[in-house]
Amino acid sequence: MLHVTLVALALGFVAPFLRAWIWGAPLALFSTAMILRAFLGEALVACFAGGMLLLALPSPLAAAVGGGVTLVLAALSARRHRHLRGLTLIAYRLGQTDARDEARTALLAKLTKLRRSVPPKEHAEYALFAALPLSAVELWADARAVLETVKLDALAPDARARALQAIATLRLQAGDLEGATEAFAAIPRPAEPAVERWVAVGEALLLAVQGAADEALARCPEENDADGALAATYDVVRAHAHASRGEDDEARRALLRVKHVAGDPGLRRAIGPIGPASDLARELLGG
Repeated sequence: MLHVTLVALALGFVAPFLRAWIWGAPLALFSTAMILRAFLGEALVACFAGGMLLLALPSPLAAAVGGGVTLVLAALSARRHRHLRGLTLIAYRLGQTDARDEARTALLAKLTKLRRSVPPKEHAEYALFAALPLSAVELWADARAVLETVKLDALAPDARARALQAIATLRLQAGDLEGATEAFAAIPRPAEPAVERWVAVGEALLLAVQGAADEALARCPEENDADGALAATYDVVRAHAHASRGEDDEARRALLRVKHVAGDPGLRRAIGPIGPASDLARELLGG
């Protein structure tokens, strides 16, 4: 039994490193709980397998065979949805300030590697998945760079529409109004409802920052949507439109609603792209 125990402990020690390697995620981004689960899980499997084999084999051989079986099973288990699991772990750590820089570096490196190693359609799906957490922590330039590498022709129509809507939104955020207009125009209309709603508010925002206040306000719903992010974006549209017409009090009220719903990140979305209400948003952010 001593040989079985030693092999089980060795495999438990190796398990987190094996999982990190197969997932393509730095071990440093694994939580202590994840490392312990990997260690205990493989150690217990190896103990059980080796213990059963002791009934028929000498201890050293039982330990070797049980360890080999455990290692194969661990590798097969880790390979299931390995890229998505690795991206999910890294994306989760993006939301934690102390790990954000390392997670950002790891995420961009993994996506670059995937672009070379998986089919374009699969890479596009991973890029779309990763763009959301990057945007959530205001790494908009990174999110845009990731999506600009997507081969749109490889996507199904609905996925292509989602990708174009995200690209258009990020170009708009960066102040690339011409690029955003091109991306919006390339989306087949009508798109699926979830995409259509965001295309509509994106086009309204384009109008508002370019001074077409009346048309932008005409595209805003009378009552805000239950979706907080969408509602805040429409209030950004209203703020730019009212500021364009010299109605600073109305613009300020709209920005205060943005701050109430989306906090300071929402106000920063009113600064870029630069528009009539950008200075008011900076003022509410304290300069």
